[in-house]
Amino acid sequence: MPKHAESEEEAERDLLEYCESIGFDPEWISAEKWQSSVGIATRKEYGFAEAHRTIDSDREEMAKDSARAARRAGLDGDPAGLLAKVKKHYALKDTLVPGILQQCADAYVGGERVNLGLGGSPLDRDAYGELRDEWRQAAALAAGGVFTEFVSHAPQDKAALGKGSVGATLAKRKVQGNLLVKIGGVRFNMHIDIAD
Repeated sequence: MPKHAESEEEAERDLLEYCESIGFDPEWISAEKWQSSVGIATRKEYGFAEAHRTIDSDREEMAKDSARAARRAGLDGDPAGLLAKVKKHYALKDTLVPGILQQCADAYVGGERVNLGLGGSPLDRDAYGELRDEWRQAAALAAGGVFTEFVSHAPQDKAALGKGSVGATLAKRKVQGNLLVKIGGVRFNMHIDIAD
């Protein structure tokens, strides 16, 4: 009998660890497929190995050229036309918003990591506060489109919260803000360094 989870919580933990081990963001898996994989992991006749195979299958499907083309078509057919709007918008065109949204859109089409980092020098707190206001303006322009659920978080001292490590790298986080957006149902998180 295959090794299986005794509870949904155990199955969730195992599947999240498995996704981390293969470098795959579970955000790419629909809620329905995720729940199905959890169910598979808890069934005695299937267990963890079969649940891992379903995740592998989801990952392979997501990476196919046809899936990328479909994501590109969905983005190109955005009813709100957000990417074009922010590039021309009088209050947003010269801000970081168009670049951030484009970086998220490129990651969406490419099926890449959902946790992104804004390069360049850290922003001061006032500049980040302005960026949060601009993020809200972009959200208003996105109504009815493929970009949804815009969220911004106040700066946090990640090191003080015990979240200073960046994955398995030597990089360290200090104070950081986050801008989040869903594109076609996939949540992207742009990490922004804030000057102390």
